[in-house]
Amino acid sequence: MSMNIKHVAKTHTGKKCVVVFRELPDEPDNCLIVDTEALPDWMHDNIMQAVESPGAQASTDFYAYAERTVLTDGTNMLQTLHSTGRLQKMPTDKITMTPNNDVSVGLTEINNIVREQNGNVPTAVTPPTDQVNMAGKTMDVMESTAAPATSTEGINDTDLAKQFLAQAKGYETEAKSLRAQAYELAPGLKPGPKKPVAKKESETVSD
Repeated sequence: MSMNIKHVAKTHTGKKCVVVFRELPDEPDNCLIVDTEALPDWMHDNIMQAVESPGAQASTDFYAYAERTVLTDGTNMLQTLHSTGRLQKMPTDKITMTPNNDVSVGLTEINNIVREQNGNVPTAVTPPTDQVNMAGKTMDVMESTAAPATSTEGINDTDLAKQFLAQAKGYETEAKSLRAQAYELAPGLKPGPKKPVAKKESETVSD
């Protein structure tokens, strides 16, 4: 049976890519991808190793892993993908996720499923800086690079709380998966009561 790998996809033209942001704030019909076929060999290897890592596979969005990962040249993965113009904005209906050789699912369909599971709360996470590349053109997605990672403008406290809870649930799921894998590798590290030591036969007390 083929192993499923998250975040890998193909564009409508058949190019292989990695989906970094499944959707954009206020633009749920657009995503950010990296054309892996256009990467230098060393960066391609770095990105694919990151994608296949347990942390990335436990995450719903690849950006969440990329933003805390460094490339072999010591730079931040997510910021480098942006600064080198490798984040491309694409309509989600032109992206097909390919978790294995036998399965292909439209990104729009996957986003609808994830959104429904999260209570229809839109994504609150923004791309790392102010511009992304779309078919050779530069498009603004943020007013300033100093903008916070989470946008709270125009939403009430209840909606904001739902967003925080959705994000927290994702982190909890990722942590649970990593913890389970760690205990499989080293069962002795798993907390809990130790196996009771066999009691010695009680000594006879003389009258």
